[in-house]
Amino acid sequence: MHRVRLMTWCPRSATGMQLAAFAADEGGLFADRGLEVEFVPAVKPPDYSLPGFTARVKAVAAGHADFALTGVAYLLAAQAELAGALPVRFVATAHQHNPITAFVRADSALNAPADLPGARTARWSMPWFAQDYAGALEYLGLGAPLLVDTPEPLNQALGSGRVEVAPTWLDDSTQAQLAGMTLEHEGARFGIRAIGLDIPLYSTGLVAADRVPLDVVTDVRDAFGAGHELQRQRPELGVAGFRRFFPSVSAEYARANWALYAANAFDGAAPGSMSADRWRETISRTARTHGLASFPGERIYRPELLAAAPASATA
Repeated sequence: MHRVRLMTWCPRSATGMQLAAFAADEGGLFADRGLEVEFVPAVKPPDYSLPGFTARVKAVAAGHADFALTGVAYLLAAQAELAGALPVRFVATAHQHNPITAFVRADSALNAPADLPGARTARWSMPWFAQDYAGALEYLGLGAPLLVDTPEPLNQALGSGRVEVAPTWLDDSTQAQLAGMTLEHEGARFGIRAIGLDIPLYSTGLVAADRVPLDVVTDVRDAFGAGHELQRQRPELGVAGFRRFFPSVSAEYARANWALYAANAFDGAAPGSMSADRWRETISRTARTHGLASFPGERIYRPELLAAAPASATA
């Protein structure tokens, strides 16, 4: 057995991506490839800025883990800071489309992406979400949002009417902004709904330290990709493994995020697979959106892994 350490995402955000990895472990997909995977907690960032989140990929480079589930913007920001010298690159993608979404009150007059330019939009404690959202509107050829610094919780900002839009990822429920939920502000309850932007750019995936041999990387990549189909076939498998690692998170919470994530993970391409063309556009657009230096693809992903990852698994 070859033992590797895989750094999780934080427990309450984008859990759908994590369920594929836990399903691969629970279902023996890693073991079948001679791998023993140890899940390790995500390194806590020093702050919630985009530079703060580079701590996770830097920790992989430093040996805290061999692999990690992380964001494209995090890695690109780290490479920009270190002039492309970080020895960590993507080996599989997770979201095949950027899941950035405008959450609005159910009674809002905003109904479609074309309605969003000029709307008061929360620039909350993770301000790079607002940047990502503004970049998505630009990608669609729409006007810019009106960004409003929002120190209060998003439900308060939406409930009070101070903002009209809370931008975050569709399956990122850190602020409990899941479509269809009912929130409360000052005793008044209100529903929220999602306006998706559906940008065909990568945003998350699996990275590996360059020190990990290619055959091991390929086996982990293949198991992660196959774990998606296994999780779809046996949805409680990944939930069970996930909750052993994150016992404070409810099964309902994990299932809800998987359902939201799956729409972005299964879009015709094999889960986990990487396209050179989409990477080229992703790197260029992400750098533009966040004011970062761009890099050749080979500094962001391993080019030898561009072939499609397996999409099916045998339980």
